[in-house]
Amino acid sequence: MPQPGVASIFDEANFSGFQRMADSVERHDCRLVGQIWHVGRQQLWNPVDAPVGVSALPDAYSWSVPHVMTRDEIQSIRDAFIASAATLKRAGFSGVELHGGHGYLITQFLSPWSNTRDDEYGGDVAGRARFVREIIAGIRRVCGDAFIIGLKMSGDERVPGGIDAEVAAATIAHLANESPPSYVGFAQGNFSPSLEDHTPDMHYAPGPFMPLQKRLRSAAGGVPVLAFGRVIDALHAEKILEDGVGDLIGMGRALVADAALPNKVRSGHADQVRPCIFCNACWGEIHVGKPIACIHNPQLGTAGEATWKPTPATRPQHVVVVGAGVAGLEAAWVAAARGHRVTLFTGSAPGGKARLEAQLPGRAEVAKVFEHQLLRAQEAGVTLVPERITKAEDILARKPGAVVLATGSTMRRPPSLAPDSEAGIDARTFAAALVADQAKRSGTAVLFDFDHSAATYALADLMAARYERLILMTPRTQLGRQVSYVGVLGIYRRLYTAGVEIELAAMPKRVKAGVVTIANAFTGREKTIEGVTAFVYATPRLVNDGLAAPLRAHGLPVQLVGDCFAPRAMLAAIHEAHRVGNAI
Repeated sequence: MPQPGVASIFDEANFSGFQRMADSVERHDCRLVGQIWHVGRQQLWNPVDAPVGVSALPDAYSWSVPHVMTRDEIQSIRDAFIASAATLKRAGFSGVELHGGHGYLITQFLSPWSNTRDDEYGGDVAGRARFVREIIAGIRRVCGDAFIIGLKMSGDERVPGGIDAEVAAATIAHLANESPPSYVGFAQGNFSPSLEDHTPDMHYAPGPFMPLQKRLRSAAGGVPVLAFGRVIDALHAEKILEDGVGDLIGMGRALVADAALPNKVRSGHADQVRPCIFCNACWGEIHVGKPIACIHNPQLGTAGEATWKPTPATRPQHVVVVGAGVAGLEAAWVAAARGHRVTLFTGSAPGGKARLEAQLPGRAEVAKVFEHQLLRAQEAGVTLVPERITKAEDILARKPGAVVLATGSTMRRPPSLAPDSEAGIDARTFAAALVADQAKRSGTAVLFDFDHSAATYALADLMAARYERLILMTPRTQLGRQVSYVGVLGIYRRLYTAGVEIELAAMPKRVKAGVVTIANAFTGREKTIEGVTAFVYATPRLVNDGLAAPLRAHGLPVQLVGDCFAPRAMLAAIHEAHRVGNAI
């Protein structure tokens, strides 16, 4: 059954598309390698298809219990892998990568945690490796020795009894001797809570698993090792090679952020590379079946993405942009690059609320977004004016031909609070105060999470470090609805490690004299929290669009972008501002 966002090789209707993909890459003397995989016992998308597996063990993510494959069924799927590789070769691909990491079917065979079979496809390392060994041998037989056969396998599943460094070393040593792949890459985690390690985000150190990969390289029997996992940029990649971690470098998310990264570095323009911030928004979109997206690469997946430049304006004019958060900066640099004369009123330092977020625990790389935009704005000749505009007259005095408002939004008082309740303090104001003052705080802090963004949980991390006790409450029955699942796992891990108390399905009713009364969102049953020295709320926001009406009354064309138009996440703000900058 086809799955959303996945190109099924077995569907003949996709063959011409594979041919176009191969031609678009191979004609530039580059090699295209298609990753092929089977989810096995994981029932990720289709609730009707029965999952098939190696053993009668539930999947750690979906809890689906698979049909245990017979020998004939195993060999049928083995043959399907081989046929898929042959199809891609026929389409013009130079090779395939067998995805045997992250808990997919090949992992399920290789791992003693998921493979409890007692036939020839289970037992010891050789038995568990038989499935992938037969696939590699079959592809070699059908596609020839020149055809690339990569293997992505687990280096450490991070579960008791699973593949660890010792098992991974024994497995690759066996494969290298019996049926060597063209290269091997060592992935981390499976679909248990260690799924967080699949795509390490900005909370991880750069290249967090390189020491393990270097260790496993010595066991690979001369099979080239592909080093990957949060490779930050070209300099980092070179350092990994110099350190002997691997023979090849895998960069995924960095190339999603900027497909032209290799060409920019090769031509001496590394400073123009749009940096990946490892927020995993791209992973999150794919995981729920949507097209891939990057927060600050609006051209992702479009024709000519790597060489895209703004189209020159047919009628250059003076454009005033008010607000220098990520939306204002994006609109300003794009409009200026098109030939408009752009004045950007920055208020305080450029970056807006993203600058504050970048000062919270684990969120430092957010700064790369607005720093990149600022460089592009300076290159394009944007005039930055460090003034906070509050009156339409201040804009009219500049005699603009068009205005873009990127004046943001303000968090609202929690609507469930009683009229006579103290309001508390909004998350942004409170975060700024905590960042400015590093002192420990006494008592209990309560954070009302009516937002579910990564920034709110970064504030929770900071509050947990500063206060004796932190209670995080939300009206939902889970956390992190605005964060990709791979990132939510890290949020829970950090919160529980810090001893944060989590109140689900809870609404604040009253804040008075150090006592917070909360109510269950379903039953209304109330309870109190005493000794509260800080009640902080992150809530749905109100737009700051007060300048729009008076400007329009003077006949000026006014565009609203980002939170000023409708409060949303960074991805929406930047993409919207990019469109506006191109349309003026």
